[in-house]
Amino acid sequence: MEENKREEDNSLKKQKIKKKEISQKPEKTKKLSKKVKILIGIVAMMLLFVLAIILFFILRPKFRDATIELGTTQIAADNFLVSTIYEKEAKLITPLEEIDFSKVADIDITLSYRDKEETVKLHIVDTTPPKVTFQNITRYTGYVVNADDFVVDKSDLSEMHVESTNIEDTNEYKDYIVTVTVEDVYGNKTSKDCVLTINWLKQEVTVEQGQPFTKENVIVNMEKDADKLSQEEIEKVDTGKLGEYILTAMVDGVKYECKVIVQDTTPPDLQLKDVSIYVGQKVNGKDSFIKSATDASGEVTTNLKTEIDYSKIGDQEIVIEAIDKNNNKIEKTCKLTIKEDKEGPVFSGVGNLNVSKNTKIDYYSGVSAKDAREGKKEFSVDASKVDVSKAGTYYAIYTSLDSKGNKTTYKRKVTVKHDAADVSALVKEMSAQCGNGVEQIRDFVRNKITYGHSYGDGDPVWYGFTKWTGNCYVHALCFQALLQNKGYETKLIWTTDKTHYWNMVKINGNWKHMDATPDRNHRKISIMNDEQRLSTLSGRTWDRNAFPKAN
Repeated sequence: MEENKREEDNSLKKQKIKKKEISQKPEKTKKLSKKVKILIGIVAMMLLFVLAIILFFILRPKFRDATIELGTTQIAADNFLVSTIYEKEAKLITPLEEIDFSKVADIDITLSYRDKEETVKLHIVDTTPPKVTFQNITRYTGYVVNADDFVVDKSDLSEMHVESTNIEDTNEYKDYIVTVTVEDVYGNKTSKDCVLTINWLKQEVTVEQGQPFTKENVIVNMEKDADKLSQEEIEKVDTGKLGEYILTAMVDGVKYECKVIVQDTTPPDLQLKDVSIYVGQKVNGKDSFIKSATDASGEVTTNLKTEIDYSKIGDQEIVIEAIDKNNNKIEKTCKLTIKEDKEGPVFSGVGNLNVSKNTKIDYYSGVSAKDAREGKKEFSVDASKVDVSKAGTYYAIYTSLDSKGNKTTYKRKVTVKHDAADVSALVKEMSAQCGNGVEQIRDFVRNKITYGHSYGDGDPVWYGFTKWTGNCYVHALCFQALLQNKGYETKLIWTTDKTHYWNMVKINGNWKHMDATPDRNHRKISIMNDEQRLSTLSGRTWDRNAFPKAN
């Protein structure tokens, strides 16, 4: 019984519990539904956030403007990325060769990400100041400040200009402060305060070996400061020796120094000459071409720089080098001519001969023949055409031959001088060709002898009747010679200034003027009295007391 009762009690307990669970179930379900909703909301918000992030990274610009310093020569897509997450698929579209990296500029650059292109700006800027090496300088009174003097070296990728503070008066021996600034075109500056020392003594001078050295070499203003440096200091410098010498001077307790450098930068003085030889001959090396080679150092070495081609006929350039003991060099050129021997001997001493009639002529005296290759040569003379018994011009023929068969022939002029008998014979010969009347004789002279400026070389009659030219003096004397040969009485007459000559001829017992000069002015009147003659002389006259009257 008790056991059954316990089972019933247990069964009732179970039913109560079940009823309680059934009565509590809607409340739990309601609570569960709210949590789910909250969870779902959170998840949704997270999904939206992730989606927003994804869309942001998909849609946002992948590239931005970039700035580089002038002097950069390469860029890549990485320079323009807004984030490194795009670097794998980012590409630079604009070709690098189209970009001028040498100038400050803003340049459009095209890039792509997953085939989508974007254009941004590349800013090339210059913010770097110039690199400058400055120096302090020493100058002398009256120096005008030049900013560039203080700059040893400067560099920048842009153009630069140098400026400095100015000093109007640099006549005091002291240190001046000069502010030097190097600025590029973009305003980047590098500045420094430099020291300008104004000195009476040059800090450093150079003098060539062997040159004179005096105070003038080192003192700026000799008139003002010559006494500040002793002559003993100057005499320290031996310009015959290369080296450095320090000259010192104490002025008002201040020590001044000058470095003197004796140097040898001057090449030797080399003088060359051209040389000619014949085929088969050779020169005596470089010495054949050198006239002189001197240097202050006292030692000169010369070298033949050209390999001579003795098979080459004609000219070739020869280069000679001269080097002194301090290795100063100079090269000069000259010419070597190799020629075939086609020239015969050359005569000397074969000037024109002027001899009197019947003179014995020594044709060999003072004459020689010399061949350029063989030296002195023998020669022969053919004087068979020379007739020393008769005045005239002849030629003696000289001949010389070298061993190569080259022959030289020279015609030597031999003039056999005429004498009085020759002149007389010539006048008679000419007289036979003209008439006997005075006008006929005059016209013969006028027409045969042309007008020239010669007075007849000391023998006007011979000159006129052999050269057939001459001035008024020649015409007058030739006319006179023919008149006298014909038996006429005649006189030579001239103007007081001796600028014209003519003749006076006695015709039928009266003196008359006649002019044989072939000039238009002297043809106006044929036979003239004094007044007529005077009218043709263009204001000139003659000594009326020295000559007879012509009526």
